[in-house]
Amino acid sequence: MKNKNIHTMKQPALGKRISELRKEKGLTQEELVEQCNINVRTIQRIEAGEVNPRSYTIKAILEVLGVNYFENDNKESISFNDSERRKLNAAWIFGIVYFIIGFIETVADFYQFSDDDSFLNTSVYIVIKGISAISFVFFFLGFYTVAKKHNNQLLKIITILLISLLVVSNFFDALSLNFLDDTIVARLLIECIGFGGLQLIFGIGMYQMKDKIGQLAQIIGIFEIVIGASLATVILATLGVFLLIPAIIVEIVLLYRLAKR
Repeated sequence: MKNKNIHTMKQPALGKRISELRKEKGLTQEELVEQCNINVRTIQRIEAGEVNPRSYTIKAILEVLGVNYFENDNKESISFNDSERRKLNAAWIFGIVYFIIGFIETVADFYQFSDDDSFLNTSVYIVIKGISAISFVFFFLGFYTVAKKHNNQLLKIITILLISLLVVSNFFDALSLNFLDDTIVARLLIECIGFGGLQLIFGIGMYQMKDKIGQLAQIIGIFEIVIGASLATVILATLGVFLLIPAIIVEIVLLYRLAKR
């Protein structure tokens, strides 16, 4: 079925594909027929490969399943069930939170380095770092959901590593306000190199998804590769941080679109 449009499929491949899409959507045969106005026996025979349905019947079924009649089979596989959609919806919402808190976090980090506690105290800084970590976790769990759906092991592993590194990094940043001041420079170097390497690999993983989830994945992949390489050099870290702004925006848009498919 690879690279084959569903409107050109013949039985039994057509019935098998419709059955796969229905199950990915989390629907029973009874629930499907209720929404596309055909009887249960018809869908049973179609999925079993016993009959060749008319084009309008296929269109009605695929419309309920959220698949374009003429869409390439690689992209037809993008059919998230209700649980996965909830995770993707949560991901893009938390992505917005992470994007906004990032600007506040930057200001907070600046005051940490300046040793000026007139604006920032320990409690406020810890809250900011906590919100940043929590929002990032749920944000990137969206990419884990996508990677799991497409069985992209590289993207799954690197997503978990990025989440883990950011949580640990924010934890030590919060502690550093009072306890680890003398290690800040060393930690910044380690974080730049660590995040740089992981984001570069994350970019490669996203780029690999371009044929499955579209051009936005390719754009994100390129962004993340450049960001990762910039951070890893340390010297170009400022460029990498600057490019994070458009990269996060595109990532939020991608998760939003996937959640609405």
